[in-house]
Amino acid sequence: MIGLATDDPILARFARDLDAQASIGVEDGPGARLDLDRFTAEDIEHAQLAWSHRVMGEYRGVVIYTELLSALVEAEAPYPALAAVHRIIGDELRHTRLCAEVVGWLGGWESLHLDLGGQRMPRTDEPPAARALEIAARELVVVEEASVITLRAYVRAAGEPSIRRAFESLLRDEVRHAAAGRSLVALIERSYPESELATVKARLRARLPDERRHLHEQALARAVGGPGRELGAKLGPGDLEEWPGAG
Repeated sequence: MIGLATDDPILARFARDLDAQASIGVEDGPGARLDLDRFTAEDIEHAQLAWSHRVMGEYRGVVIYTELLSALVEAEAPYPALAAVHRIIGDELRHTRLCAEVVGWLGGWESLHLDLGGQRMPRTDEPPAARALEIAARELVVVEEASVITLRAYVRAAGEPSIRRAFESLLRDEVRHAAAGRSLVALIERSYPESELATVKARLRARLPDERRHLHEQALARAVGGPGRELGAKLGPGDLEEWPGAG
């Protein structure tokens, strides 16, 4: 698990600057108002596990979008594209911290162990623009759009205001990420030679429909209800709205 604080005032200022970019501020200690007394120990345990898994997922985003930024830099992509992905990496870092803080609201990390090391994106021999296209299409468009649908469901299901506010903060960023992904895909496809992109474009046409369906099936399989639903542990049957493109 990464450290969330520093004694270095210069580094701390950068962290505060990043935190200030949150679309919804949750850094003012809302977890202190979380009434755990009305929940069972099982509710809390399931919620702790769910939020610790979200830490891993958000940190995975940092790794993936750092690779996307690297590919775009190699491809000499325009400044606005680089700025968008730079901001997305910062968002994923903030999400990692937020999810870790929610675990703290729920009782802390004493009984949990999380290893974030060793995550990396495999490199291919394809041109950098092609690598960027694949990451943007698969991760920023397909995965983030799926995340938007499930986060909306969690916002509706969360019974605790502080938990709902955390989900709302994640949701607003993910909506922007998915929109940025669509714009990046369009920019790459019109800016780079077809000869560089053809192999990846064919692979995406073949695989993305199945990947969308797979994400839908996974989400439905997990939405079975259970302890800790109001704390963001798990969705229940019927919580998920219609999933575009899943049929």
